[in-house]
Amino acid sequence: MRLRAFVMLALSLPALCAAAPALGVFTIVEGEAVVIRDSARFAVAEGLQFQADDIVHTGDNAQIVRMELAQGAVVDLGPGTRLLLKPRFAPPGDRPTQAYLLQGWVKLTAAAAHKMGFSSPRMDVTELAGVAVARASEDLTFLFVESGTAKLVERGGQPRAHQLAGGAAYERRGAEEGAVMSRPAADVVKTMPRAFADTLPLRARRFQDTQVVPTSPVEVGYDDVAAWINAERALRPAFVQRWTAKARDPRFRSALIADLRNHPEWDRVLFPEKYLPKPKPPAAVAAASAAAPSTAPAAPPVTSLPESKPLDPDRDPLRPWEVRRR
Repeated sequence: MRLRAFVMLALSLPALCAAAPALGVFTIVEGEAVVIRDSARFAVAEGLQFQADDIVHTGDNAQIVRMELAQGAVVDLGPGTRLLLKPRFAPPGDRPTQAYLLQGWVKLTAAAAHKMGFSSPRMDVTELAGVAVARASEDLTFLFVESGTAKLVERGGQPRAHQLAGGAAYERRGAEEGAVMSRPAADVVKTMPRAFADTLPLRARRFQDTQVVPTSPVEVGYDDVAAWINAERALRPAFVQRWTAKARDPRFRSALIADLRNHPEWDRVLFPEKYLPKPKPPAAVAAASAAAPSTAPAAPPVTSLPESKPLDPDRDPLRPWEVRRR
């Protein structure tokens, strides 16, 4: 089984490199980080290109992972971050589709000519022109516009939109209602990644003539992608399509079944026999046959011959060959 998986991953290595156009390149990698592409996982390296549908995870001790996009925008990831590039929502809507921040810290830098944004479980940020720092976790949803402007739309409950200018922050703790503040809270600032305070030069040109390929890809396990399989409802159908083949792996399948209440979309993949057309019961079949018109040809009507009368010798004339008997 392991040999087969290794061979399949080795054969798919060229596809991992050129399956889709590159969106940009990793230019700084300080700490552990991995990319999940299709159903393979491999380490991030400086000079490695990223593309749509890539999932990037950083380790809890990572300092900074920088992603420079083709149009000049920059995405810096902090520790313990999970980011999906070019998310596909079902149904499609007006949510930003540059990236989806499921968890962790991200710093975005975008020019006014190339505004950008991202989605997250409890807020969507759009029309960012400038520099912003964001965090997504179960306890805190946070955005700080360091410079420039950005539009924020709250998710969950009554949607509200906020326009934030440089220096302003948005904060939502737990189940509390979100609020815009003139400056970020001190306790949140203390937890920001230190590398986000540095101004780092762009480095994408260093790698424009370098082809860095993924090294030592391994097949993903359920724990690698469980957070995405169990993500918000609008994202989950895309992951069913992406990892359907994984349902044939016994361990992956068992984990899917154990958590099925969190991703009911997988029920059709795991138990396809439940969705086959059900045969009709015998009584229904008999009733349908009785109600159906007969296809046998109708017999022609029987024409009855006129009833013959007995011969009356006194009244009926004899024919030439007959002799009247007395």
